[in-house]
Amino acid sequence: MGLAFSFLDMRLDTDVAVVGGGISGLTAAWALERRGLRVRLLEKRRAVGGRIVSERVDGFLMEHGPNLLISPAPGAERLIEGCSAGEGRIARGPLVRHRYLVRDGRAHALPLDPVGFVGSSFFSLGARLRFLAEPFVPAVATDETLAQFAARRFGREFLDYVVDPLAGGLYAGDPAQLSAGAVFPHLKRLESASGSVIGGLLKARLKRAGSNPFDPRRRALFSFRDGLATLPRALAASLGGSIVTDANVSALHPTRTGFRLRVNESDFTARTVVVALPAYSAAKLLEPLDREAAKAAAGISHPPLAVVFLGYPPDAIRHPLDGLGVLMPRVERRGILGILFSSTLFEHRAPDGQVAVTAYVGGAREPELALAPPEELAYRVHQEMRALFRARLKPVVARVRYWRRSLPQPGLDHAARVARLRQVQDRFPGLFLAGNYIAGVSTPACIDQAFAISERVLESPIPAGRSERMNSAVTRERPAA
Repeated sequence: MGLAFSFLDMRLDTDVAVVGGGISGLTAAWALERRGLRVRLLEKRRAVGGRIVSERVDGFLMEHGPNLLISPAPGAERLIEGCSAGEGRIARGPLVRHRYLVRDGRAHALPLDPVGFVGSSFFSLGARLRFLAEPFVPAVATDETLAQFAARRFGREFLDYVVDPLAGGLYAGDPAQLSAGAVFPHLKRLESASGSVIGGLLKARLKRAGSNPFDPRRRALFSFRDGLATLPRALAASLGGSIVTDANVSALHPTRTGFRLRVNESDFTARTVVVALPAYSAAKLLEPLDREAAKAAAGISHPPLAVVFLGYPPDAIRHPLDGLGVLMPRVERRGILGILFSSTLFEHRAPDGQVAVTAYVGGAREPELALAPPEELAYRVHQEMRALFRARLKPVVARVRYWRRSLPQPGLDHAARVARLRQVQDRFPGLFLAGNYIAGVSTPACIDQAFAISERVLESPIPAGRSERMNSAVTRERPAA
């Protein structure tokens, strides 16, 4: 990301200041600059990209954060095409045929399609019958924890062996603490609109997919040959000198014509500010403006998470690893959230004949494990590979990435927190908040939110002192989605 400038290289007075260089901030800055605005993206670190970090290690590719994108994702597709990042795009590997779940100490291969998954012998007959009874369960309008929602609609076994490991894999979370309405809002909407999640999904899939609503190919996984960091690298190249690294924004104050920001030891002004920081960092900037809003952001939990990458030599693992990976239900007491079969999922993740896996440890389920020494974590994951997938040789590469604060955990009070944060934006026109604590943790969700914010910036009431450049940008034709 060497095209970015140090803060000392320039004076910064601009139309829009974007604080934070993760995917949300990069997308918002790129979209606004494309509309002709003067934009400065301020990043505290020396490189942009946030949690999207891809690293080559002895021929292996390690993803320290997210590993993939899922289409259809119109916003992400628009971004990839616009910043010319699509050349190295790769699809899911051809050997991904199953998804694995652990039960009774063994990894069971389950079909990818929903009907085969639910109907497999992995689940007891009672659990399958209980699942089929879901359309007859009365709807509940109020929010509830994800655990309460799953147990009520689908039964306890489905909660323990599907929803719990899914919450661990997607959120590093505990379903007993997560809000169903926040993490899976579409399921709550289906329940409300159709009276049944299964019925609502069937109607939606039939409408979209025609004769075969269960065709798994309609949701496609993809990434890039050199990892997901290809996307922030392309955005950084497109933004060029608009990115300012080593820029620590320590204060934000409203003025008559916009905002004054304290960056390192200097002040500069911006007509509009997009705060694209994690919730706990955004809270510090919001404190002087609105203490209650700052408390709402600071109160969102971000448990620690360790990402453990292992690279194995040829013939080290006797199992074909013919799936996405394996998830570990809490009731199995394995001490690991899940293991992704990285070199099966995408090509170019390991040298020819070798194998790469990525494991996730800690999260809300067992936060203390996420802080264990790297040698202990690598050993723990290797022992799981031995027990579940017949690994007979030790890995030749072992790397651990610690996220002291990982993904946000939206609890039952999350809707109230987000509403409070929206109020502070209403109180201070020209201030916008972006990030995975509002949009959702997936990369496409953050991209979609950033595009929406860029439109709101252009459509917001014009404050006194807004530049003519901003006024003209509002009248430009919007780019096609």
